[in-house]
Amino acid sequence: RKQLERGQRVMELMKQKQYAPLTIAEMGALLYAGNEGYLQDVEVAKIGDFESALLGYLRAECADVMQQIEADGDWNDEREAAFKSAIESFKTTQTW
Repeated sequence: RKQLERGQRVMELMKQKQYAPLTIAEMGALLYAGNEGYLQDVEVAKIGDFESALLGYLRAECADVMQQIEADGDWNDEREAAFKSAIESFKTTQTW
């Protein structure tokens, strides 16, 4: 059951708005959030709102890391740690 619920959340997360494609860095950050269980407590109906809020937060807090990923396409431990810290910080400031 947990696997199905996780799958529902990831499917919602992967839906992109028409004419508004995500960048590689944004998609990577969202996939990371989904894979690491940061969506478990978010209702499926609120995934879109969560995604928008998280991306806005990451654009503000991790802009340099996101630009580096866009430039070289590399996902390394340092960048993963930056996203982990930012997502955990975001989750403490928001209630879903």
